[in-house]
Formats: sequence, C-alpha cells, structure tokens
Amino acid sequence: MEDKITGYEKMEDMPGDAYVAPPTMSDAELLEKLLGTPDEATKQVYMKRFGAHFTVKAISSEEYSKLENRCKYPVKNKRTHQIEEKTNQEMLSNLLIVTACVKPDWNEPKLLAKYNTSDPAKVIRKRLYIGEISQLTEAIMDISGFDDGLEEAKNSLCEAEKQE
Repeated sequence: MEDKITGYEKMEDMPGDAYVAPPTMSDAELLEKLLGTPDEATKQVYMKRFGAHFTVKAISSEEYSKLENRCKYPVKNKRTHQIEEKTNQEMLSNLLIVTACVKPDWNEPKLLAKYNTSDPAKVIRKRLYIGEISQLTEAIMDISGFDDGLEEAKNSLCEAEKQE
C-alpha cells in the first residue's frame, strides 16, 4: 500500500475533522480480525466523587434495542394528531448503566435496601449526579463502538462539504 504524505507525523497530530481513508483489508484479514476479537470488551471509568473506577462492558445492538423499547411511550402530535413514539432518555441512560455496569453491581441487595427499592435504576437516579450518569453512559456507548461510527460519519460529512 502506498503511503500518502500528509505533513503530519502522527495521526494524533491531525485535526479532529481531518478525513483519513481507511486502510484496505482483504476478506481473509477481516475474517481473522472478527474471529480474534474478544466477545466482551470492558472499560474502566474513574468516578472522581467516589475515588474509584467503575467497570462498564460493551452491549450488543440487540440489547440496546430491547432497552430502548422499554423506554418508549406514546405521545399525540398536536399538529398532525398522530400518535408518535418518544424515548425517555433519562430512563434509557439508567437502564443502560444497570445493564452494562459490571462494577459496582447495581443489583446489590445492600444498595437496594439502603434506598428502599427493588429497582436498581432508582438507585442510580438517587445516588449518581447527572454528570456521572452522562459519563458512564458515554463510556458504555464508546466501548460498544458507537463513538467510532459517529466519528467516521462526521469525517465523511466534512469531506462531502469540502467537495461542494
């Protein structure tokens, strides 16, 4: 493969919106990567207020869809008078943390007893600040591969705008 001279020695030195063509890979190489990648990826997230690392794991698109469906509710559109589905984002974030947070275990009986509930999502709402919920949710989405696609889509959009 021919190296292109970009003026940057490292990828990290390039601007965040710079488009870099992905390296080409043969079908055999791609299959080898698919077979060699671990099924469950985890990530450590440092939570400053607790002085501890929480561990989150990646979730599949199937798991995410199930969580998202649990958080949908009907709303009547005032303009069209049609029933539409909305997603309760707060509930989705809490369920995402319950599902993908390995450490701590939000189903721990001591935690549930302290907050007098059997619902771990309520414990998260009561125990974590909104910024901490956002930090954990972002880490879960990142480890699940959401961030990769978003960055690639953003780069493609920037490239398309430059060509116009």
